[in-house]
Amino acid sequence: MERKVKLFFTLFFLILIIFIGLVFISENKNMENIKEEYPDTKEEAFSYRKIGLKIWAINLIISFLIPFLFLLTGLSNRIRLFAQSKTNSFFLEASIYLCFYLVIDFLITLPISYYGSFVIKHRFGLSNQSIIRWLEVVLKGFGLNLIIVLLIGWFPFYLIYKSPSRWWLYLGIISVPIYLFASFITPMYIDPIFNEYTSIEDKELERDIKNLLKKAGIEEAKIYQVDKSTDTKEMNAYMTGVGKSKRIVLWDTTINNLDRDEVVGITAHEIGHYVKGHIWKGIVLGGLFTTIILFLVDKTCNWTLKGSYRYFGFKNLYSIASLPLLIFVLNFYTFIASPVISGYSRHLEWEADKFELELARNKEATASSLIKLHEGSLSLPRPSDIYKIWYYSHPPCEERVKFALDYEYEDKIP
Repeated sequence: MERKVKLFFTLFFLILIIFIGLVFISENKNMENIKEEYPDTKEEAFSYRKIGLKIWAINLIISFLIPFLFLLTGLSNRIRLFAQSKTNSFFLEASIYLCFYLVIDFLITLPISYYGSFVIKHRFGLSNQSIIRWLEVVLKGFGLNLIIVLLIGWFPFYLIYKSPSRWWLYLGIISVPIYLFASFITPMYIDPIFNEYTSIEDKELERDIKNLLKKAGIEEAKIYQVDKSTDTKEMNAYMTGVGKSKRIVLWDTTINNLDRDEVVGITAHEIGHYVKGHIWKGIVLGGLFTTIILFLVDKTCNWTLKGSYRYFGFKNLYSIASLPLLIFVLNFYTFIASPVISGYSRHLEWEADKFELELARNKEATASSLIKLHEGSLSLPRPSDIYKIWYYSHPPCEERVKFALDYEYEDKIP
């Protein structure tokens, strides 16, 4: 492996460890301050946060370590050679390789997934899942991911082969209709694989929500509740879909644990995401972001291969064996871009919060629902600044509560 490439990998993992250390230091300091400022905060919330940070750190390291080890050990090229020995078809070769990669990745990450999403959730009283139900959800997710990857995973490599200098542009452009298609079909065909979606049983609540939808000009949107109490004690709601598939989904835990005014307020927030065009912005900007990232991935991967192809066992980026390299570099640039992505997401959440306050007109219900949602998930009032900048897709609870209580109505829907 060329010295420059070795230096890059060494420095990257060193910086990653330093970054994780800084996050732990800042989070521990933040928790000490929260204990002083919010003395009523449950001790469980601090314990849950500390364990959550350890799981986050392990997952972050694993996301880079798995593809790196595939390259470092030559495993990636050996799987490619095995696949080539079984078929002359590029599609079948890619399919065999992708199956091996996904299964190995799944088996490596399964223990930490089990610990984080089952053991810890039960330890802190946040989960209702039986081990059978947990396995059902995990295996369904893996199976669905495997099917999707086998259907389209070969296509980027085909593009790289056909257009080695512009594949990133073509794939970036194609990503927009793919995101649009996924946004349309996911609510109708993917989500019901995991949970049951039914009409809201509380007809008075349904009427109030329909009034909000009419007021917001999207009365054609559907309203559902989902049986998340099968899996969790936590609460949530969301608006999803585009066109005829757009819908508001309320977790049954949200309906069962919040007052009606609070549920209406949360629903108004989700309506705001749609009315303000956040879904469409996400699709278009997602395509732009994908194009930029893929351009950087192309340049970085080709630079890496120039000095390391003999070590890796392949020299062309269109080789299916380059998948771990593509994943590593893609994860690298996504990690670097996280502050921008998270910052933009928080901006959209502020817009939706303002929309909620103007539409629902109940700042007290908005504030109380935010507090209940966070306390119900054992979340702290705020993260450290570095964690917020890098990973928080929503503004911290304390900022949102203060914004709601201090808000002055503008007598119009924003």
